Amino acid sequence: MAASATLTGFYRTSDILYQYHPSLRNSRDAIQLQKILCSDALLNPNHPLAAQGPNEKGIQAYIGTFQDGQARLLFSSAQVEYLRYWLHAMRLTPSLIPLPFSDCMFLTEDVSNAEPVVFGSAGELVAASKKLGRMNQYLLENPLLVGRRLMFERVRKLWGAKQGVWCALQIDAWEVDHTAISDVGWSLVRWEPESGKEVSQRAHLVVKENQEYRKTLLQEDRKSEMVTKGTLKRRVTDLFSELRRHGGPVFLLSNDVKGDIHYLRSKAFQVPLEDYKPNMLDSAAGVYMIDVTELFDALTGAADADRSTLLRLCNHLRINLNEGARNAGIDAEASLQALRSMASGPSLDQQRSLRWPDQTEVHVEFKPWEDNPEHDDLEGLIPMVKSTSEEL
Repeated sequence: MAASATLTGFYRTSDILYQYHPSLRNSRDAIQLQKILCSDALLNPNHPLAAQGPNEKGIQAYIGTFQDGQARLLFSSAQVEYLRYWLHAMRLTPSLIPLPFSDCMFLTEDVSNAEPVVFGSAGELVAASKKLGRMNQYLLENPLLVGRRLMFERVRKLWGAKQGVWCALQIDAWEVDHTAISDVGWSLVRWEPESGKEVSQRAHLVVKENQEYRKTLLQEDRKSEMVTKGTLKRRVTDLFSELRRHGGPVFLLSNDVKGDIHYLRSKAFQVPLEDYKPNMLDSAAGVYMIDVTELFDALTGAADADRSTLLRLCNHLRINLNEGARNAGIDAEASLQALRSMASGPSLDQQRSLRWPDQTEVHVEFKPWEDNPEHDDLEGLIPMVKSTSEEL
């Protein structure tokens, strides 16, 4: 039974290009459809499946991501509808050809994300389909990456909608005694509901009593405040009251989610977190935690449990973070910049291709000197050990 015209969704490009015409009972209709879907015809700018943008030439399709993280090349149901009407309007078929069978269609709610993409040739489309096939196999073998990728795209949607308050929070403490908090920094951004104007705020609070345990590095061009433990507790509590005042979601950016939640609930702060929703990300009111380093691991296809450091991701995202002059305020600003850089970009796979065009697979393989800017200097100090095995 054919799919109802009232349903909207997507079809696999392979089903439309190669399986649609054999399914038609009318052989003349099948021949006309096969002709219009051949490689040469697809490149005609007047083709019903051609890209419609003023500066776009080629085949319009979508990369659809499903709830299980798998991705496929798709045509929208609207494109298929137009293809049917176009064939009839051009008098290539005496009537509208039937829709593809219903079991070929993915409903709109089945697809968690659909990114438009234009292919310059049928060959490019086939190559992209094979690449997605390799990526899907990699995701099946590395399930941890599936959740990271879905989270990445969810963050992009929420950031693009300019929803909620996004606050990077950094809490630094003495390595020997983690209750001795040295400084706290935050950097936040939100948007005015009516004008859409971006509003930002940052702060860096240094705990005076604990400087004897861990002295905080300060920079002349950065504003810092020396406060007591009591003042720190009050200021952080006031911060959360201010974040919640806007009524929408509060997205806390962190590099250590469990550690930060522990600190906020401890006697040092005692921040009420009844509305904290772990392992969730939504547009409804509440407090949500986003691990910025996990977003970067999603972008680079890292599938293991070892997360990247803030310094490493800033290096690869070209965000200035000087290892020798860091404090909680500087790290908070860097975290927000990193989030902005990734969330305001195109889809995950498109973004990876733009950032590292020489990397063609899901997992980005960085060379030693790309991971560590001081690698060349270290080579002069530490002799390289030659290996007989081929470098990966």
